[in-house]
Amino acid sequence: MMDEFYAGILTHQKFPQSQRSSIRVQAHYHQDKTPEFIIKILQFLVSPVILGVAVGIRFYTKAL
Repeated sequence: MMDEFYAGILTHQKFPQSQRSSIRVQAHYHQDKTPEFIIKILQFLVSPVILGVAVGIRFYTKAL
């Protein structure tokens, strides 16, 4: 069944040795203190608020 997809036996000799790179230390980043984070939070929260207001108005006007 899988004979048509058989590509051969893979051994470690067929792949080149990878070179080790030095580990870079990144500066500590306070994501929650940046203006971009506040904008992302607002983008996330504004959509459900608008949807909730629209649904609330619809139910309120149906009740009248």
